[in-house]
Amino acid sequence: MSELPSGLDQALSAVAGELGMASASWVFVRAVARCSGDEGVSQLVEKVGPEFVVLDAVARAWLAGEREPKTDASKVVEAIGKATRVVVVGLEVDWLDRLLDKLHADVKVAIVTHSGFPVDWQRVLDNYAGRIERVDLDTFQHWAGGKSALLTFAYGRAEDARAAVLPLWLRACGADVRAQFRSLVAWNVLPSPLDLYPRRLVEVDADETFTHFV
Repeated sequence: MSELPSGLDQALSAVAGELGMASASWVFVRAVARCSGDEGVSQLVEKVGPEFVVLDAVARAWLAGEREPKTDASKVVEAIGKATRVVVVGLEVDWLDRLLDKLHADVKVAIVTHSGFPVDWQRVLDNYAGRIERVDLDTFQHWAGGKSALLTFAYGRAEDARAAVLPLWLRACGADVRAQFRSLVAWNVLPSPLDLYPRRLVEVDADETFTHFV
């Protein structure tokens, strides 16, 4: 079998900015599997996995028989409960799309437009036709209140309750912020804990950090 092309790490960085790391990883794994089968996915693990641990986890899940991400938003909607405003910290379009499908149209949604990857945020938001508003680290607290929820994406949870999240979560969710939102929700987008050190992520105690871990 031929070797995978070079430059996949740069391509993944570009796509991850506007889709999210897990969403982009599924795109790449599917494409490689379609062209090169499981042998190609194994190459992807070896060549790109050490640099992109989320892709490593998705590719290993594929090799174990997973063919689709688990994006059912029902339990997340339950965790959000009666909140009328939701602020999203981080971006995973496969999961965010399913959440918007489930949320009542009256629930207002905003996303903190900050990322460790280059992102054309206007292009991202245009895909949602006004359904998602734009906030930043200086303004998202204007959405706080007893009927507001703060939602982020988690990347695996270990047996000791440690979970990997974006560094942005630590910047957004200090002790003062926790008291301002009704719910702090983490939506786990990986089928299993990370096998490698969580580069580009930070670990937190899920039980202490979130009111709901889905």
